[in-house]
Amino acid sequence: MSQMPKRMALLDQVHSLLKERVLDQSYRPGDKLNVDALARELSVSSTPVRESLGRMVAEGLVQTQAYVGFFVADMPPPAYFAQLFDLREVLELWAAREAARLRPEKHLADMQESVDAMNQYTLSKQYARFRGFSEADEAFHTSIIAATGNVPAMNVYASLRIHLHLSRLYINRVQDTAQARRQHAEILEAILAGRPKDAAARMKQHLRSSREKLLG
Repeated sequence: MSQMPKRMALLDQVHSLLKERVLDQSYRPGDKLNVDALARELSVSSTPVRESLGRMVAEGLVQTQAYVGFFVADMPPPAYFAQLFDLREVLELWAAREAARLRPEKHLADMQESVDAMNQYTLSKQYARFRGFSEADEAFHTSIIAATGNVPAMNVYASLRIHLHLSRLYINRVQDTAQARRQHAEILEAILAGRPKDAAARMKQHLRSSREKLLG
């Protein structure tokens, strides 16, 4: 029984390292990822490398071809990211209104925890450095969706892996940490105060600001 946690910890470490390299573009889109070579480099067996790459296929960061192997996935085209922000405006403005109307205690606490966590991290062009901020950001937006109690909406939002794929844009952008923190705090303030229209308006401002910085 004690071997399972160790195995999962090793798998998580390998997965985290390989994902960091893809997001930092140490591995460029189209690069082949050789399982045996990576296993030798990391001094592990091929199993955690193969399973980590399998996870990344599910995440959309890696592609696989039968009898050929694993490759870093191409960056989605600019139109995809534009469409993603269009969808976020529909889904997350509605969610912000619902969260402010319903104000479920558990999810409000989760939102506050995420905003507090953002204050401990900064944005950076290196994934290892902005990972904490990105994960807190994702947790905040996910908590707002969860606060609606709408299971299909939660499933759709989770399947998009929004923050993971937006992370691929950070390496070429300079981000304003102070502005991002302020906008998240303003959204939370409106939700806590039970102001649905204000919550949606602040979410819209935040999403459009993010879109401008990431997409230009």
